[in-house]
Amino acid sequence: MKILCLFLLISCSCYAQNSKVATIGYADQFDKLPKLNLVKSTQAKYDSISEKNMFSQPKLFGDASHLSIQTKKGMLNLKKYREKVNSAEGFKGYQYAGYYPSLQMHALFSHHTAEHIGFSDLILIDDINAKKYAIASVGDDAVQLPIPSPNGKYLVYFYNWLYQRNSSFIGVLKIGSRNHPQTLLAEKASYETKKWAVEGIKWLNDRAFIVKASTEEKNGQAKVKQYAYYLAQLQP
Repeated sequence: MKILCLFLLISCSCYAQNSKVATIGYADQFDKLPKLNLVKSTQAKYDSISEKNMFSQPKLFGDASHLSIQTKKGMLNLKKYREKVNSAEGFKGYQYAGYYPSLQMHALFSHHTAEHIGFSDLILIDDINAKKYAIASVGDDAVQLPIPSPNGKYLVYFYNWLYQRNSSFIGVLKIGSRNHPQTLLAEKASYETKKWAVEGIKWLNDRAFIVKASTEEKNGQAKVKQYAYYLAQLQP
């Protein structure tokens, strides 16, 4: 709990320095909304959904210390993250993940350190207006890269707890209108469990997705995984 509070304070401090960053996905916001209702599904149903490549890798600019991203609003120059450089605490830099053609957004990881603890956040940068959106993490590391629904109405992402085996969080964000960039992304629903971790998520359609869940148990010296599948349907 102390680490989580420290993380939230650090995150708020970092984001407050940049008025162009909108942060979504805080736990207290999700707590005000309905929880996802998950029902049993099957591996056959999950496997029948084809994998789609949601990323492309555009040409990047910059140098050894800076990352430059071309947007419709111009070039963004960002401090580049280098793992073994700048051991001092504070903001460490950005690490590029890829570009969502369907969303017209860049995905990056933002890294920083405080009290000798490393933290990461997932950042989405709108290619149209260069606005930054930070998806708050429920732990130390950033959430997994969000998966857009087929028609780009929602994003689903997950986080598996590092120090709590078979525990995970799933968040869903609604994608609004670019005419209102401050609320382009908004919390829709969430789910948290201490019974399994998430192996993968596939959208069935714009209002339903299937979660591939796993539980890991020790069998002597070996670790054995068992899988289960759950269907989640979003309410209007």
